[in-house]
Amino acid sequence: MKKFLLVASALAAVVAAPAIAQETQHQHDSGQKSGMQMEHDGGMQQNQQAMQEMQDLRQRAKAATDPAERQRLMAEHRKKMKEQMAQMMSGENAEMMKQCHQHMAMMQEMMAQMADNPAMAEDGKTQQ
Repeated sequence: MKKFLLVASALAAVVAAPAIAQETQHQHDSGQKSGMQMEHDGGMQQNQQAMQEMQDLRQRAKAATDPAERQRLMAEHRKKMKEQMAQMMSGENAEMMKQCHQHMAMMQEMMAQMADNPAMAEDGKTQQ
């Protein structure tokens, strides 16, 4: 169990490190936003708006009683998702997304190791 907590703590630290570094950088800034930060904020608003639109489409599809209407709404939802993913994977976001994929791969590998060896997750001992 101790090893599981240690792994979980290390994982949380790895995931939180970029956010902490970014927060520290913001504290050192003079309070003025750079052009890139302003673009980032605008991009975040666009992403949030697109996310809301996708959620609305899912809700409308879920509530639709006509199968053709439901199918049309889900197709629109898939199209919107593909557009958002393409936008997120391009330009300045490409490096960040690459790092996110690397972190996710590492987490999945750790979870697979824990699943392959449940005793390690339970009591911190390895099976041999």
